[in-house]
Amino acid sequence: MEIKNLEGVTIEELVTVFNLSFSDYIVPFQLTLEQLKFKIEAEDIKPDLSLGVFDAGRIVAFMLHGLRVDDSGSTVYNAGTGVIPDYRGQGLVGKMYEKLIPQLKALHVRKMVLEVIQENQPAVRAYEKMGYTVSRKLDCFSGTLDILKDNKEVVIKQTSELKWNEFIASWEIQPTWQNAVQTLENIKDLCSIAIAYKHNVQVGYVIFNAVSGKIHQFAVSPDCQNMGIGSSLFSYINDTVKGRDVYVYNVDNRSVPTVCFLKKIGLSKKVVQFEMIREV
Repeated sequence: MEIKNLEGVTIEELVTVFNLSFSDYIVPFQLTLEQLKFKIEAEDIKPDLSLGVFDAGRIVAFMLHGLRVDDSGSTVYNAGTGVIPDYRGQGLVGKMYEKLIPQLKALHVRKMVLEVIQENQPAVRAYEKMGYTVSRKLDCFSGTLDILKDNKEVVIKQTSELKWNEFIASWEIQPTWQNAVQTLENIKDLCSIAIAYKHNVQVGYVIFNAVSGKIHQFAVSPDCQNMGIGSSLFSYINDTVKGRDVYVYNVDNRSVPTVCFLKKIGLSKKVVQFEMIREV
């Protein structure tokens, strides 16, 4: 068997090994070609930093990695790791990491980040043995919204602008990689953006995909909470998606008001993940 990067692997080969690896996962997960292409673009996945294990030319295991640089240095995000069923138990993930780490050190990468489902304890323990530690717990919600706009003083306006300076000022929690600023910049043409105003002052916002129902970010200004602003924003979402299910993934569960609000408006917690970090 040979371990090498994924620069020469076709998207068809990649989606095949991805879906086979996750076919019996604790939460079954499958992607179409278009969904995988979207994931690669949105999450800044780099083929030269992504690895595969090949047996007689066939890819049987993989790790997808995104790379971003900010003021604190370079961070690599594990966007997916999988081994097809017949090749498990051979330590292939560990072998891929053995090849990856020297490359990351040469690039002066500061840290590595991943998410893993809390119930998947074998994976959690394996990552802990590789030096990862749990940084926070993330709740994933979905369902049909049960909500009505209840504050007539709040006006919701759609925009095409991502006003990050104003948006970030209202954050209580940092979004994870899949909902981060850079991710949304990468996919902004597919995002619906709505801003809440009260007496002509911006008091909240939401960024979501009206087709998939995925809600990427939402926040209400700290001094304007419990005034029906969040309800007004989600009522707007519900109207836009015409009552279909919506999805809010990777909510930092330390934000108790956010978790309580999502439950109050009819969403159910379906999965809990750990965000894990390892210094390089």
